[in-house]
Amino acid sequence: MSDRGDSIKKAVMITGASGFLGTLVTRLILEQKDHPIYVIVRGRDLYDAKKRLKRIWWDWPELVEEIDRRIEVFVGDLSLPQLGLDDAAYRDLAAKVRTIIHLAADIRLNEPLEELRISNVNSVRNLLELARDIHRYHGLDRFSYVSTAYVAGRRKGIVTEEELTDRYGFSNSYELSKYEGESLVREARKEFPVTIFRPGMVVGDSKTGAVKTFNTMYFPLRLYLTGKLKFFPVDPSLKINMVPSDCVSEAITKLTFDPKAEGLNFHLTLPEEKLPTVREMILFTREWAAERLHVRLPAPIFLPVSVSRFQWLGHFFQEKSAVRSLLSLSSYLKEDRIYQRDNLDRLLGANQSDWHDFFPQLLTYAVDHGFMHRSERTVHEQAYFRLSGKSRPVHFHDVVSGKTVSRSAADVRHEIDRITSSFHQMQVQPGDRIAIVGFNSSRYFAIDVAIGLTGGISVPLYYSSPIGELKEIIEDCGARMLFVGVPELLEKLAVADLEIPVVSFCREAPLCGLPERFMDWQTFLMQEESREAVGNDSQTENKASVRAPTGFEEIATLRYTSGTTGRPKGAAFDHASLRSMAESLASLPPWKARTRNVVYLSFLPMNHVVEGILASYAINYTPALIDIYYLENFHELQKALPNIRPTVFFSVPRFYEKVWENAAQSLIGRLYIRSRDGFGKRLSSRFLRLAISKKAGIDRCAQLIVGSAPVSIGLLEDFRSIGIEVHNAYGLTEAPLITLNRHMANRIDTVGEPLPDTQIRITDDGEVLVKGPQVMKGYFRGEAKQIKQDGDDSPVVDGWLHTGDYGSLTGDDYLVISGRKKELIINSYGKNINPVKIELMLRDAVGINHVMLYGDNKPYCTAILFGCPTDDQVAVAAIEDGIRKVNEQLSHPERVKRWALLADTLSIEGGELTANLKMKRSSIVLKYAEVIEDLYQ
Repeated sequence: MSDRGDSIKKAVMITGASGFLGTLVTRLILEQKDHPIYVIVRGRDLYDAKKRLKRIWWDWPELVEEIDRRIEVFVGDLSLPQLGLDDAAYRDLAAKVRTIIHLAADIRLNEPLEELRISNVNSVRNLLELARDIHRYHGLDRFSYVSTAYVAGRRKGIVTEEELTDRYGFSNSYELSKYEGESLVREARKEFPVTIFRPGMVVGDSKTGAVKTFNTMYFPLRLYLTGKLKFFPVDPSLKINMVPSDCVSEAITKLTFDPKAEGLNFHLTLPEEKLPTVREMILFTREWAAERLHVRLPAPIFLPVSVSRFQWLGHFFQEKSAVRSLLSLSSYLKEDRIYQRDNLDRLLGANQSDWHDFFPQLLTYAVDHGFMHRSERTVHEQAYFRLSGKSRPVHFHDVVSGKTVSRSAADVRHEIDRITSSFHQMQVQPGDRIAIVGFNSSRYFAIDVAIGLTGGISVPLYYSSPIGELKEIIEDCGARMLFVGVPELLEKLAVADLEIPVVSFCREAPLCGLPERFMDWQTFLMQEESREAVGNDSQTENKASVRAPTGFEEIATLRYTSGTTGRPKGAAFDHASLRSMAESLASLPPWKARTRNVVYLSFLPMNHVVEGILASYAINYTPALIDIYYLENFHELQKALPNIRPTVFFSVPRFYEKVWENAAQSLIGRLYIRSRDGFGKRLSSRFLRLAISKKAGIDRCAQLIVGSAPVSIGLLEDFRSIGIEVHNAYGLTEAPLITLNRHMANRIDTVGEPLPDTQIRITDDGEVLVKGPQVMKGYFRGEAKQIKQDGDDSPVVDGWLHTGDYGSLTGDDYLVISGRKKELIINSYGKNINPVKIELMLRDAVGINHVMLYGDNKPYCTAILFGCPTDDQVAVAAIEDGIRKVNEQLSHPERVKRWALLADTLSIEGGELTANLKMKRSSIVLKYAEVIEDLYQ
């Protein structure tokens, strides 16, 4: 036996490093040791394996950074001879590795034994052969094998750490396969140093609750929290043998490198007295749900008999039914069984953790993620995967001219397949920018998903933008092709001298002939007929595993700003940002609303960054059946809403303003407004609430959200006064959703609390800075075809986005926005004036939709009020009286000294409003320059 030096002694091979527990062990070794680490990952080739591992580890950037540094990746398969490695790679491992930590396993409980043996027995046998080769070559320091406490099978009473027998039988094939694997390892103790770990039921991290899959204990908890499980076919006094993942990973890491642990077995479980009974766990969950989720769960009913007596019932239920799944968990409910921890306590000390200390974190994390397994899928892959699901189906509905056309998930998935194949045939490459402009529809959704699956970068555009602006953006981003779903726009673009292919996805064929570079929808889809479609019958079984040729660090979409202060800029977001935002948005609605049938209406243009994420991505992270409606004509919203009655609703302030205006003009509304405080006011408020909710179609909404533009606090107070809560949110194109007022925690004088993993800082001059996964990577530089991440023109510095908004944080971290830097008025006396605040006050006071304050470098402020009834002297007098009343509430520099009442209205088509209905101040100032000049004469 030879010694090859310290570098060889420190080499560690970890199997299952792509799994949750393996990831934790790998992190700990990186942090605590200086060993090089070798991992084996399945893949088509080394590049593919590394890319997959980077995806899996994306939540742990410190691991990703060490790939090709301290972490070396090998492509292989543990179940194959020589681990699926060629001779050179196998010899390389044998020459360098001194420690093996085997964590990889197939943890499915009731799969056929022969299938489980592939990973749980054959892989062990192959790794033991590698260990023997290493030991012969230069000596093996340790072979650490992660077994399971459930190799005890149906054993009752005290289970010692050394005991291993099959005399009591096993509850499932998993336990038997792990018993067989551990038996092989125990035999190998005669040849080289071995340590065996037997963890109990591994759950999330004790501090964060983080976990990758919500199996075992999480399953009955999910059923109970969603109201699908009212009685438990278990003895309530049975103990739940749970152990936090960080406790397990820390023990494995420490003991693997402890000489005293050589040749020993360790039960990685909590002490008996630190574990909850079934009754304690469920009652705790019930109390927690009432306090945190505001959900009242039924008192649990227990059947106090041994679970094992009911195993025969499983044969009468489908394989994945709730009853059968519950019965399969019987081995995780300890029936008169105590695991000894003598070795563990002697080497690491008695564990002081109590289940009360970590169980709240487990519940919080599980609920925030809807008990949906974390995966390495991009949002586009998740959308495609969701379309293949049966337990939580997605139904699509296109609302066109008052009629609803429904589509199945299979139909939409097939369309995605055909689009993707056409992209391949047209040689669309990863990183190519694909622009899309069109009405909301399931076809728009399919195109967006197909772009992502191809590795392309989507560039959604506003269909209300002028042709010149569209051409400018198309040229700036270097679009490879353009999809158009608006007939009128298609006709205008036909004469716009575009030099890229243009595909029409309009419902109807264009009336006029199209230029050579243009093609209709069927012609585009015919491109795929010359190659095998992605979703053909031979691949049906593998549809859910489609993987895009991209990584989380690569750009997924460019979202152009609306141009309120100048030329539109392309904010670039990578795949990691989209996934984070989609998961966050899916977790925001109240628990009941997102775990039952979710009905969502997409009516804001889908290139609107929040709408696009909600309607295309976030829905696929919702743990419920989904009905999503796409409204083609934005102006038909008032008719569509009462028919669809969504359960979650997001809109711009103008929608809520119209709802209140209409309600205030109704008989009940007038009665409410005129009533004094008292019984009559309370009674009329109830009738008004019911009338508004039913007529507007928001009576089933669990949460109403407003955003994209400043909203009047007075309007929110009006809704609250009749019992309707509207939750204000805040975001920018560069960081789509930063804060939100949560359900049952609505502070209407603020824009809410930061989203998960979001930091907010206020600079000395009052500017709001944001850091988090929703912040863009930078602006796309058209001339260089790259992302500008720094420099004078970038608002992102050291990861902090300078929002350009003034604001402050309350004592409990709610954000208050007080104005926009670029809109700040500095008068000729050097006084700073926030126009947005005054404009909102004027709008509330006079009932006019659009008011623009002016006063930059002027001695006093003036205002232009648009859409005024100038021919109605009584109405004009009321408006002017309202202005005077507002002035009484303002400081001297803020007061409006002169004003102009115009009958003109502002519009998107006229160029005065952006597509999300914000005023383009520079355009308005230019257009009404003479009016402004007259106000200062």
